[in-house]
Amino acid sequence: MKIFHGIRYFIALLGVFVFLSLPASASESSGGLSSILVSMEGNAEDIVDAALARNAPATQKLYREIRNKLRQLHSHMDKLPFNERRSRELVIAYSWLRVIAIDLKQHAWIGTAIAANQLSASIIRFTNYPTLRKRDTAWLGYLGRELLLLSKEDPTVNAELLNVRRVDLANTWQRVSKDLIKNFRNKTLVMRGGRLIGEIQKEHEPVQTIKLSSQLLDFVGRIKKAK
Repeated sequence: MKIFHGIRYFIALLGVFVFLSLPASASESSGGLSSILVSMEGNAEDIVDAALARNAPATQKLYREIRNKLRQLHSHMDKLPFNERRSRELVIAYSWLRVIAIDLKQHAWIGTAIAANQLSASIIRFTNYPTLRKRDTAWLGYLGRELLLLSKEDPTVNAELLNVRRVDLANTWQRVSKDLIKNFRNKTLVMRGGRLIGEIQKEHEPVQTIKLSSQLLDFVGRIKKAK
């Protein structure tokens, strides 16, 4: 178990570095590829919800769907020029899919949810979003789920990783808020987000962190609708 947490911590640090270096200007050139990625990201988020609800049939169904879509993505990639970043994320995605399968078989629901959220992170890093804000908004959702799940799993063992997530959250929100407030737009939304992110940064009590993380996920939905 300690080895697994050590690997997850390393991947967390690597994921932050890779994510910050990603281009955000080029959108997907292929409609087929774009639809697969959007669907996969939605499936991964749904697995998190289904696993937390301990709904085995729904989780298994979603697992099969995302497994098939990952195969479609792999097939699609074989037809495109080699891309080191995307090839790396494809390998990581397959690794997390394997963890989902193992944890699901053991009815390890929190582990299943965490693995699904890590899979969503790979999908986000794989995707070329049309704007920086769209990319960062998706990442805020990932971070909100991570804070919630790591606090549920074991806030003591995950303390360092939770701190990494909080730093990443603050940096990501800084970029999103700057874009939201351009031309004096979305002032109320930005003020609300600033207060919420500030509370999450200061809060280390697990129950309250879970509550604030849930609020963050609702808030991300509002950001997606903002002009």
